[in-house]
Amino acid sequence: MSANPNLIEQLRGHIAQRSAAALAAFEALCEVSQSEGISVYVVGGVMRDILIRLETNRPLDLDLAVDGDASILHGVLTQAAGRRPSVHDRFGTARAQLPDGSSIDLARTRSERYASPGALPVVSAASIDVDLARRDFTIHSAALGLTGARRGELIDPFGTVRDIGSRTIRTLHDLSFRDDPTRLIRAARYAARIGGSVAPQTRREARRRRSHLAEITAERFGDAWRLLLQESDAVAALDWARRLQIPQGRLASWTIATTVLEAAESPDMFWSSVGLTQPERTVRLLPQSVGLTRSERISLDAGHALRRQRRRLGQLKRPSAIAVVLRGVPDGPLEAAARLWDGPSGAAVSDFLARRDAMRSPISARRILELGAPAGPSVGRWLSIIEAALWDGDLDAADGDAIAQFEERIRLADDHR
Repeated sequence: MSANPNLIEQLRGHIAQRSAAALAAFEALCEVSQSEGISVYVVGGVMRDILIRLETNRPLDLDLAVDGDASILHGVLTQAAGRRPSVHDRFGTARAQLPDGSSIDLARTRSERYASPGALPVVSAASIDVDLARRDFTIHSAALGLTGARRGELIDPFGTVRDIGSRTIRTLHDLSFRDDPTRLIRAARYAARIGGSVAPQTRREARRRRSHLAEITAERFGDAWRLLLQESDAVAALDWARRLQIPQGRLASWTIATTVLEAAESPDMFWSSVGLTQPERTVRLLPQSVGLTRSERISLDAGHALRRQRRRLGQLKRPSAIAVVLRGVPDGPLEAAARLWDGPSGAAVSDFLARRDAMRSPISARRILELGAPAGPSVGRWLSIIEAALWDGDLDAADGDAIAQFEERIRLADDHR
């Protein structure tokens, strides 16, 4: 393609708007690269966001591909970050985290070969044109020359501009999901992020290749899935994951019902919802299969524990009895159940959430002692009686006369003697 210097200015503006530190580092990298005769290209998500004019609040992650010895530029990254970048010699990459939360990645342009499905690639140095052919999707397969003979050139051999225009996620070849099964999860993430869709052929390949997800480690799957749940529109990303049948690819019995999408605003609520909806065997297998963190497992288990109480909750009539069941349940499972459950059990949870903050005893533990109750279990018992009275409407915390009558009841109680 012909040179387009205006794209470089658009890139500068995009970086400047999001990170002054990254802009300073970017300018220094370009200056050193130009003087050393090194060709550098911007690739990846920033290139996509510029072409699609996507507004985002995510920290800037600037990917630069270097056709040459990238180590010459590591000193620039060190100065920008105030510390040495993380270097991975195997892949020829270096990453610097800047003080403002943005990051810059340098990677040697390379080719990749996969010895087996899901294995980490064997890499070797290659040109930018070969490097673009190893990318995950066409929306990431364009590069903009920043220095060298191709400065200002938009290199687009696979139809990036076309697919960004139609907001389409498309793999570059039919073995893409076999080579790296985590691309299945990324397909769902990026379809949601750009507000687009997955190309029909790519959908078919995703479903056909989803079994390869079982071949990667639980840690790799968990890391990729965690990023999906952290998307700004996680519900849309999960919907695409459901449509591509990604969960079943990892664990055959794990499915995502459409109703779960109604309660998946956060990772906590998602895993709570999984616990609320999946059978016990699936809940038991998920932590090890999916590589759950401790907090994720707590949400999953809490959701499943609440699920076992559903029938009982639907049968209880007194709000105070419902409160006893729900009092120790974390917010995630409660909020998810309020959205997912209908009937008496759903109403019980919703009522508990709506009223619990107002259930503060108008008679303190100190006041109970002043009224003559002995220190120890008696005080806790009276606080429980007061709370039950509030839940069941037998005591109005705003009614002074009712509170006085209740205090008199405490004062005259037999356990004071």
